[in-house]
Amino acid sequence: MARIPRSANTFPHLSLPLVIRDRAKLSGGGRTAAQERFNKANRQNHSARLRGAAERAVATWARRREEREQHKLPPIPADIPLLIKVEPDTDLEYLRKYFKLEIVSEQEDGFVVVASEEIDMATFLQVVDGFAEERRGATTAAKIYAVFGPENLQLRLERLLSDSLIDKWHEITDTNIYTVDVGIECLGNILVPPPPEQRPNETEAHFNHRLTVWRALALQAEASWDDLMAEREQGLISFTLGYGGEVLDILHDDHLGAATLPDSFTVRIRICGMGLRDLVINYPYLFEVNEPDEIDRIVAHPREQVAPPFGLEIQKPDAGSPAVCVIDSGIQEQHPLIAAAIEESLSQCFVPGVALTDVADYVSPGGHGTRVAGAVIYPREVPVTGVFKIPCWIQNARVLDKDNRLPVMLYPPLYLRAIVTKYTREGKTKLFNHSIAAYRPCRLRHMSAWAATIDWLSWEYDVLFFQSAGNLPDNSKAVPFRMGILDHLESGHTYPGYLTRDSSRIPCPSESLQALTVGSVNHESFIDGNLSSFGSAGELSSFSTTGLGVWGSIKPDVVEYGGGMVRDTSSPPMLTTPPEVCTELIRSTMYGGPLSARDDVGTSYAAPKVASIAVALQRLLPNEPSLLYRGIIVNSARWPEWAESAANKLHVLKQIGFGIPDLDRATSNNLFRVTLISSGENRIRAKEAHIYQIPLPLEVREPGDDFKIRIDVTLSYVAKPRRTRRNIRQYLSTWADWQSSKIGETVTSFKNRVLHDGDLAHIEDEDVIPWTIRERDDWGEIKNVKRNTGTVQKDWVVISSHQLPTDFCIAVVGHAGWDKDPDAYAKYALVVKFEAVNQDLEIYEKISASIDTLVPISEIEAQFELLNE
Repeated sequence: MARIPRSANTFPHLSLPLVIRDRAKLSGGGRTAAQERFNKANRQNHSARLRGAAERAVATWARRREEREQHKLPPIPADIPLLIKVEPDTDLEYLRKYFKLEIVSEQEDGFVVVASEEIDMATFLQVVDGFAEERRGATTAAKIYAVFGPENLQLRLERLLSDSLIDKWHEITDTNIYTVDVGIECLGNILVPPPPEQRPNETEAHFNHRLTVWRALALQAEASWDDLMAEREQGLISFTLGYGGEVLDILHDDHLGAATLPDSFTVRIRICGMGLRDLVINYPYLFEVNEPDEIDRIVAHPREQVAPPFGLEIQKPDAGSPAVCVIDSGIQEQHPLIAAAIEESLSQCFVPGVALTDVADYVSPGGHGTRVAGAVIYPREVPVTGVFKIPCWIQNARVLDKDNRLPVMLYPPLYLRAIVTKYTREGKTKLFNHSIAAYRPCRLRHMSAWAATIDWLSWEYDVLFFQSAGNLPDNSKAVPFRMGILDHLESGHTYPGYLTRDSSRIPCPSESLQALTVGSVNHESFIDGNLSSFGSAGELSSFSTTGLGVWGSIKPDVVEYGGGMVRDTSSPPMLTTPPEVCTELIRSTMYGGPLSARDDVGTSYAAPKVASIAVALQRLLPNEPSLLYRGIIVNSARWPEWAESAANKLHVLKQIGFGIPDLDRATSNNLFRVTLISSGENRIRAKEAHIYQIPLPLEVREPGDDFKIRIDVTLSYVAKPRRTRRNIRQYLSTWADWQSSKIGETVTSFKNRVLHDGDLAHIEDEDVIPWTIRERDDWGEIKNVKRNTGTVQKDWVVISSHQLPTDFCIAVVGHAGWDKDPDAYAKYALVVKFEAVNQDLEIYEKISASIDTLVPISEIEAQFELLNE
């Protein structure tokens, strides 16, 4: 196997040998829940409770509909809005199949928002009665623990409204106008049966016929879902207009301002309080109502700085160089340090009511988008003399106003879709920097529409978003819905402890599973008299928000140097940002001042520094997917020394994710370090396993040797998202994870353990590799977190060289998500790195030579095709 061709790199990344594609061995099933067993043992009582609740719901809804007609209110669908309680995190499709209940959204603690298309709930009552009488097929009633009808308003409000709307619900007046984002579910009760599986002794022709019939049914269902979405979009618009409201729209397309996903759409509307209350209380397909997010803004405390002498010769990027689209407040495009990088023909303003060509950065005093663009080009320092060739093009997409705010008329899911569509088509852009985040902590119930749009665009296009983690304000006076740094200190929560509290959780859209979310760490420590910085170099910045993210996913993914803060000894302390704790940034000179300065801090400036590593990777690997860039960047990240020695490593993971990425580790190797990468777009279907094999020669794993070897494995994948479910297995169309060899395990044993047709009698009982995180939250060194919750799954370990197996194997395994099509797939990239920790064992050439002895499956398949031509 040859090395992947590279430029003049002495130690390029090597191809990761894929040796097997086959059916995976998957575990499944489980014990019946205790409550379900109890219900089966008490059929009469359980049936009576469910019947009573359903009858109350039917009666309440009938009265409410009659009152609506009397008051001539705008029409709404007839379906009864309900809440039911089931076992958490279980398959819900039986609710459609047996009870004719439309699943609107899965909530916390086993609650499910549903709608009954039968206003008398006849089917539901029939099954419930059959359960009491022990009729065949009625035992599913035991799975429904409780039913709550429209009369249970508080329960509904708590599950549909954002925290801020819950707080002000009783203050909403009939005539005041409110702007809200509403989510509407659109799957209905359209059922697609499970795809057929080939029976024993069934001919290929007969099986293919059954599969063709199933595909026709699936296509019919997709067409019906599209029609239902269009119908419900129009229904919501009519309802809104019926109350004199409006749909806020920036895109004049078929969806009239709605951000659509396969199961739902989300739209921003303006409506009177009376209409808002009616919508929340009665609209059966509603699953979410939020107020528009306000975006975070750190208030820096700069000092006057003298401009250094400027004698730098700047050369523009080569044609065909990578491009980074900066989605921000605009850019000072004629700035001497970045003008040569700007693709002016692609610059566009997306701010409503502002000219498309008005792309300047008006943020005072030194700009925001200008600083972000500069950090992509100059991630460490700005040279003042010599010759500097800019490595990439910068594309300017302005969405923030002159006050660095996101206009309420600009709905984030829609501007993201418009921008990605434009720049991927016109600029062939893969890399997007989005240093814009809300103030409020993200909700953990569902993925936000903003974040889900990033996830969808990452699937639909080959793009990678660099997302700032978000910043804590100094205090909550300006931002009452987010505790600030001073609020935490005054409450007795010290640094860095307050950073792992729920009040410091990342905002949306930083919880996006596909975005590379970047937090900030200090680049320097500072002490001067009664002034001292929060933390030392490499420790988390006092303002950087933290994880975990939605469903326990690891966020932020990585951190970079975004600056720090200084406090004095007064009570409460005064917060400042002297130059010593600020990284050097390009700044706008619209309002005067130097071309660059150390005068601002924030996660906004950490994200583009990671984007600069992706630029280097795209230059190195121009034809590889952005999924691989993400995987390599995360794989290159390391924890600083303080983190490795910390007592509470879960807190470290929440603060800095996988650590600080490194340009050298991401782009090159040396005698003591070797990186192996997958190549091209790799697709994996549910129930499938892809096995990669890395032969490790005897010289690397001599029995008598005790060299310390660090292994880093990173899986980066993407699949289609949907919003109305609350765990990754139902959020994604297909999900994936990885398994590795055990210590000393042979290739044969690994295959038997991973593959469906493996021989269970020939699995070796070896010790597992002691990975740091592991597949379950009680297995790894770090407890209460698991690596397979996100779509970038990294783990690492340091072991003795003599513990290495003869062949180190990794299996990427696909699992069924919400898409039951047997051809549904996830796209992935895989990265594996070996490194001699003490630089005392040369491994690059040895491992390079060993993988040359393998014949990858791609070559076998190519030879097979030639033989059959």
